[in-house]
Amino acid sequence: MFRPMPLLVAAALALVALGGYDILRGAPESVAPAPAAAPAPAPLELTAAQTPLGEVVTSAGASLYRFDKDTAKPAKSNCVGQCATTWPPVLASDGVPQLAGISPGAVGTAARPDGTRQVTLAGWPLYRYAGDTAPGELKGEGVGGVWHAVSPSGKPAVAVSKAAKQAASPSEAPAPAPAPAPAPAAADAAGSAGAPAPPPAPAPAPAPGDEGSGGGYGY
Repeated sequence: MFRPMPLLVAAALALVALGGYDILRGAPESVAPAPAAAPAPAPLELTAAQTPLGEVVTSAGASLYRFDKDTAKPAKSNCVGQCATTWPPVLASDGVPQLAGISPGAVGTAARPDGTRQVTLAGWPLYRYAGDTAPGELKGEGVGGVWHAVSPSGKPAVAVSKAAKQAASPSEAPAPAPAPAPAPAAADAAGSAGAPAPPPAPAPAPAPGDEGSGGGYGY
């Protein structure tokens, strides 16, 4: 008697070996692709750029700021919560930062309350401003009287630019007072007083023998 079952089982096993079919579902097994590796973060870029306010530090075209209520010694940020939303801190990334026009020795990091590391310049923590929506904008300058675009030295860019202009324009300093005129000489002082001229000398008296010669008769 013919028995087809052994033949069917053998065929199914062959399909599993050759094509990876699932016997129970009758469909090929799908293999999920391996997830792509996340790209490495770009290294931090800090560049000194010329702006209407003077030389300002930028990162990827965005102007950077410092907060007067922070401290530089020790480097510490006092901008947290909603403040950090309006003024996002510049966080450190892996790798050596790429600097242009900035001293490497002036760049450092400071720990934030959430455990991240914030980039500092001359000890001052650096921030972006959420109100700057285009590269090169400086809408955060002077906000609240405590936010300032930062210069490559870590000082406010406006203050540095003002000091440089004053140093380059000595004519703006007050002119010295003129020297006093020299005192006139003694002779000039006497002549300038308008003294009258001396009187003329009297005529000499006539000689004794000349008195009759003018009208006498002769023989």
